[in-house]
Amino acid sequence: MKINIDSNVDTKRERCKDTHKTICFLSLCRLLALFCTIVVIILVLLLCKAYIRFVLLWLEKQNGLLVSATICFLFIIVALPISIGYIVLVLASGYLFGVVKGLLLVLFGANFGLLISHNILKVVGHHHSIYKYTQNDMATAILRVISGPLCFKIVFCSRLTPIPFGLQNTIFALSNVSARVYHIASLLGLFPAQFVAVYVGSTLRSMQDVLENRHISSSTYAFATIQLILGASLMVFIGTKARKELLKAIAEAESNSSTTLGYSLV
Repeated sequence: MKINIDSNVDTKRERCKDTHKTICFLSLCRLLALFCTIVVIILVLLLCKAYIRFVLLWLEKQNGLLVSATICFLFIIVALPISIGYIVLVLASGYLFGVVKGLLLVLFGANFGLLISHNILKVVGHHHSIYKYTQNDMATAILRVISGPLCFKIVFCSRLTPIPFGLQNTIFALSNVSARVYHIASLLGLFPAQFVAVYVGSTLRSMQDVLENRHISSSTYAFATIQLILGASLMVFIGTKARKELLKAIAEAESNSSTTLGYSLV
């Protein structure tokens, strides 16, 4: 009997060791995959930045209609999560067209880009490889907050923050926020920063200043500081609300399980 117990213990130890090795291997693979993903994303972002830089320098010498069409197309690109350059496009619009025409172009281009990217991200977001990441408890709670009664305020306030444009668009596309509310809140929320950036762009002397953010006034830095504060406040607010939603969901699940158990005992 003792021999059997010892053999069982040895078997369990071997299984634990095998399990530990498997977990370590999987963790190492995940870290390697995460590192490779980050490297690829950085390379893509650098490539997009270089491409937008090249296109904007080329646009400086083209006619107005071609410039407008190209900028509208670029707004679609920067509205996706794998690209950057939204603020550069807004500055360039101010530099190329002045305050009034530049602002009108930005209002149309940015919201047109939002419309196209939102529908693209909606389709991509339902793919199994991406959809599974939104099914954990915390992600579900956050998406529930974004899609809830405060959706207009959350979208509006998020557009006032420096949170990357493409990242915001991805999060909202994965939620169930109303398309009408989303576009109206985005239009109003993006306007203050767009107006400031277009005005700053109209005061720059060359496209090189636009690309390298030269001659930026202290008031622009003050506005950026306010954006950072708003961004931090919004993330804290959403996090707090999400935790409350998560606790509420857990309490409801426990209540339902207790009720089911009571019925089964009866």
